Amino acid sequence: MAPLKWFLLAVQFATVAPVPSPRTVSEEDVQKSVLFFPVVGLLLGLLFYVVRSLLLDVMPNLPATVVSLTVYTLATGALHIDGLMDTADAIGSRKPREAALAIMKDSRVGAMGAVAGVLLLLGKVSAVSALTLYGGIGIWHTARQGFDTWHAAAPFVVVPAMSRLAMVWSMVLAPSAKKEGLSASFARKVPAWVVLTATVLGIAACLLFLPVAQSIWVLVYSALATGLFTGWMTRRFGGMTGDTYGALNEVVEWLGWFVFAAIWM
Repeated sequence: MAPLKWFLLAVQFATVAPVPSPRTVSEEDVQKSVLFFPVVGLLLGLLFYVVRSLLLDVMPNLPATVVSLTVYTLATGALHIDGLMDTADAIGSRKPREAALAIMKDSRVGAMGAVAGVLLLLGKVSAVSALTLYGGIGIWHTARQGFDTWHAAAPFVVVPAMSRLAMVWSMVLAPSAKKEGLSASFARKVPAWVVLTATVLGIAACLLFLPVAQSIWVLVYSALATGLFTGWMTRRFGGMTGDTYGALNEVVEWLGWFVFAAIWM
């Protein structure tokens, strides 16, 4: 039953879904729950795709994208967007490490965080709107006309899955910037087999929905973005925090939508 516990913890961590809470949870259980981060991302992406596809039957592309992105974001509790905004405020402060970390911890959002959040959402809307879903028709029309809806769902599954996997990779690459908090539970403490299994699940999601060549492109941009961002945060703050993990997720996802907007047309 341990894998089920880890899955429920991953869902609780990354979504607002009302799943049962395990009776007993150890720090090791929390660390092993990241094994299912790509799976949770895949499920969230499927929600995004289904809602958008259904809406495309009754409204134009742009409104359908905005509404479905809203549903997707609310399903995550905007947790990672909050992390991105806090990280942007800390970076934008240009203050020394400890002072910047204190700004990151502050629940209030500053100008840099607000700008980062707006640009993030605008980027997602523009890139996802550019994904051509067979001329912009909805899921029921594609099914009736015999189009490959499995192929059409690929970006919506792969991008969220890989952005969650990026957080797992970062947990291996960098230490925690703080001695306490979320990052202190994960940074360089996740077992190697958990990271490997999560990576296999992410690659499997790619190969299940994409040709090998496109899967390689996805792995390349995800790995590069993860390495560069994690290195930047390590130089700036001395390691990763819970907020920078969330920011990494959003950066890799944002980049992923634009990559697919470029190759999917």
